Amino acid sequence: MIYLNNAATSFPKPPSVIAAMTEALEAVPESSQRSSYPSTSDTLSCLRQRLGQLFHIQAGHRIYFTSGATDAVNRIMGGLGTIEVVVSSDCHNSVLRPAYNLPQIASVSVIDSRQLDSISQGPKSKGRTTLLALPHCSNVTGRLHDMRSICRQAHDRGWLVMLDAAQSAGCVPIDADGWEVDILVFTGHKSLFGPQGTGGFYVRPGLPLRPTVYGGTGRDSSIVRYETDDWEYEVGTPNLPGLAGLNVGVAYILHQGVENIFRREQELSLWLISQLGTLPKVRLYSEGGASQGPVVSFNIDGLKPADASYILLNTYGIILRSGLHCAPLIHQDLGTAPWGTLRASLSYHTTPDELQAFVRAVGEICDSL
Repeated sequence: MIYLNNAATSFPKPPSVIAAMTEALEAVPESSQRSSYPSTSDTLSCLRQRLGQLFHIQAGHRIYFTSGATDAVNRIMGGLGTIEVVVSSDCHNSVLRPAYNLPQIASVSVIDSRQLDSISQGPKSKGRTTLLALPHCSNVTGRLHDMRSICRQAHDRGWLVMLDAAQSAGCVPIDADGWEVDILVFTGHKSLFGPQGTGGFYVRPGLPLRPTVYGGTGRDSSIVRYETDDWEYEVGTPNLPGLAGLNVGVAYILHQGVENIFRREQELSLWLISQLGTLPKVRLYSEGGASQGPVVSFNIDGLKPADASYILLNTYGIILRSGLHCAPLIHQDLGTAPWGTLRASLSYHTTPDELQAFVRAVGEICDSL
């Protein structure tokens, strides 16, 4: 089997991640302020510290854990009050659907993801809060956005910036403080090598955010109605086994070095783009170059993406993804609606031999048409 669907969920996980989750499940349940059993673990504070180091966030205590990026985005958009949202056309449905369906959203406008370098030409925000939401790395083409420039232009217009780092966290260097990102959301089960059901968000100091989920925290059980803005964003019993795995996954990335991971994955992605580009029936939608992340989209002339994916799996044992990839608007830009694309997404564990076998398989399919 060759696994090239890491943009959905990374596989395999480092053995240390599985060991940490098993250890957490086998240990006496610990929950700060919820048990008489003395806590010997510092998983959550350690994870916040490691994520702050990875994302270059000094205020690591402002990193909060959720069940994933989708949960985080809903909490953010629901907690900012009545807002106007600007989305880039390469946004995932985890951003688009909250923007279009939450009652707090006054309006939604779309910017072509290929024109984000010139957003400063539009009108400045007046009155309501305006939130620009965009992915750091497209989950369809793998294109990386220049967040330093985009944040500067957005702030000049009075906009807040929410960076969706679901596809970049763990495999692309992130400088949240240096870029002056207002909000960052991440998921744990992709390039952070954690399990499904983990993730979270960061909100910069001074930015008010009302919780949309309330419940037990153990901090002060006498409080029923909050009378101040001393909100609590992590309620209910946390997914400690999952977060223990994520903690070790982030430690693995810090040990390898995210710059090294990025360099390796980009080299493999650029090689894959160059090789697929030599096949006459392959139509590429990933541009390559310095702004290429570990996601490569293409189609084979004469085959629907779903049919090509079926052949690759059942004839060659190659797992990838076909379709719209939960990002419908970008396919209007690419001209790939309604069928979408084939998507090969790499991880740090993808090998050159696997990619060579993949290219050979695509070439054989092309020759058979």
